[in-house]
Amino acid sequence: MQNANFNVTLLSADTCLTSQQENHRTTLRKSQLINSLNSINFHDGTIVLQFKHLKYQSVIELCATPQLCDDETLECSWAEPVKVAQKLKSYVFDGFYISDGLKKIQVDAEMLELTDKGARLVLPQTCYEVESRTIKRHTCQGIAAQLSQNGAILEGLLVNFSALFFSITIQPEALFRRQHLDTANPVNIVLRDESNFLFSGRCTIIRQTGDTIVFRPVNNKIQRFKPKEIRCERLKLSPLPNIVFPHPFTRKKTSLALLDISGGGFAVEEDPDYAVLLPGMIIRDVELEFLQGFAVKCTTQVIYRIPVKDCVKCGLAIIDMDVRDHIKLSSLLHQAMNKHSYISTTNVDLDALFDFFFETGFIYPGKYIHIKDQKEQFKALYRKLYTENPEIARFVIYQERGRIYGHVAMFRFYQNTWLMHHHAAVKSSRHKAGLIVMEHILQYINEFHNISSSRMNYIASYFRPNNRFANRVFGGIARNLDDPRKSSLDDFAYFHYQPALASEGLPAPWTMEPAVADDLHIMQDWYNEISGGLLIDALDLGPVSDKMDKRTSREYENAGFHRDRHLHALKRDNELIAVLVVNNADLGLNMSDLTNCIQALILDQKQLRKDIFFQGLALLSKYYAHKDIPVLVYPSSFANNRAIPCEKIYELGILDLNYMSPCVKFVKSLTTLKRPKKVRNLS
Repeated sequence: MQNANFNVTLLSADTCLTSQQENHRTTLRKSQLINSLNSINFHDGTIVLQFKHLKYQSVIELCATPQLCDDETLECSWAEPVKVAQKLKSYVFDGFYISDGLKKIQVDAEMLELTDKGARLVLPQTCYEVESRTIKRHTCQGIAAQLSQNGAILEGLLVNFSALFFSITIQPEALFRRQHLDTANPVNIVLRDESNFLFSGRCTIIRQTGDTIVFRPVNNKIQRFKPKEIRCERLKLSPLPNIVFPHPFTRKKTSLALLDISGGGFAVEEDPDYAVLLPGMIIRDVELEFLQGFAVKCTTQVIYRIPVKDCVKCGLAIIDMDVRDHIKLSSLLHQAMNKHSYISTTNVDLDALFDFFFETGFIYPGKYIHIKDQKEQFKALYRKLYTENPEIARFVIYQERGRIYGHVAMFRFYQNTWLMHHHAAVKSSRHKAGLIVMEHILQYINEFHNISSSRMNYIASYFRPNNRFANRVFGGIARNLDDPRKSSLDDFAYFHYQPALASEGLPAPWTMEPAVADDLHIMQDWYNEISGGLLIDALDLGPVSDKMDKRTSREYENAGFHRDRHLHALKRDNELIAVLVVNNADLGLNMSDLTNCIQALILDQKQLRKDIFFQGLALLSKYYAHKDIPVLVYPSSFANNRAIPCEKIYELGILDLNYMSPCVKFVKSLTTLKRPKKVRNLS
């Protein structure tokens, strides 16, 4: 056992054993004491020598470092310099003790020699071990504390802590402000190390002794995220994984067993006597060990602490995690829930996947026409997407006995928006694979979007209104929420533009120029007036779109993909008539090339003639190597009003993920499949 080094202190005589402790003490042999002393020496710890005043009820305690001990004599040196003749005048030696923060070993030793360097003691044949506290106190170093109450701010250091209390020593220069603390009301406390925030919470003052204040956190539960109506499903895995982490306050390695886990967090159990988790505490470098060689890391925050029977249950929320690690975790958990469901596995049979796309009619003749001439490039892109697990893409596959029955994918094409696409399923009343993959990818989003690295504020999907399933799901979500700021639907006309000749430019007074912030402000006001939905925010079309585009395109380049975007303003007499968005991306990233197209947002339909619109498209055709350019026009009524041949109508559904729970609840209501059991054996 070991005790922290501390300065010479003056204490009252309440350090003596109480009668209750006397009744619960355990006798230790000298050999056991010697082993404890040598362990303290090994860990560079200290023991505490006690000196009692001859006349008054006071005790001086001095920390000392024990030397190697193998017989009845113990030599120790002072942890701090001290003049014993001056300091211990009128005091007599009254034994020493060893404390690990929970238990204390009291030793009635005999003093042989006392000097300014240390002491030499004779050990007794027996000593006593008692429980000095109901919960272990852990020593801390290097943890700064900030206390605030009613505008008064004090700085200090965290001295020690338990799961129920912690002690803070006030900095000398702030001691005079301690009188401003109202002991009857809570104090806001922030704890941090040299580089990271570790804890924040309201605490009550338990007691004050000198420059040290003991606090107790007010709450056993905190609210990190907005409450979810549909929580992430918790699983009890077999075998149970462990978590291992360096404790943020002590930096000591800590290992705890998991009780249950989801993609958003987990629960662990602690020994009540040795508990180390406080609600509000942030823990970095947490390693989840599932099996030998399989582990993932994350940053967590302790959300709650609940005593149950002979243990304490603590809940931890995952607040950040490497994207690839989260894919591993989610893949494991979803397969535990449904062995046929695969999330972003790297072992996809691409031939089987393409056969599935043709079999389900997802790649139909009209779509294949735009793919066939560059099918090798197309195959290479999908090898990268489905075998290298890039951070910008996810997919769910439902596969049984080697055959794919369902698929859905999504990728992050904007700064904080993921486009969901390529949803397809083999028609089968037995499997209901289309609903299953949709439900599973929404469960994944529900788990993942609160994590900092997810970059996920919105999900969006283009779908055709005559597609009954897509309209039932994506359209149904928006209609169910019935608020365009929660989930919006906007309709686009879709056609292919084939420029006949190079454009000679626009006739006066028409101009085409790069869109600037003022143009985007005007477009934002126009969109809010006619729709009030999420399109501008989700598709990064606001005034700062240029910075966001550059960052997203750079992330694509780092992942080995191509993405580029240019915004142009079509004006008449300097009046904004339309904004045309040129999207360039890898061919086949979206099979309908909705990410490799021109999006035209028409602000003034009355002034924009068909010929001027097509001349504007011709000017932008220089961005494309191919001469069959997909065009999306919003609102779709413009194509009809200007007699533009329209191949399809697409609805763009967008969901603000703050409202993910009602979305998941709605999709769950569409399936009548029985829920899988929560306990799954991984062996």
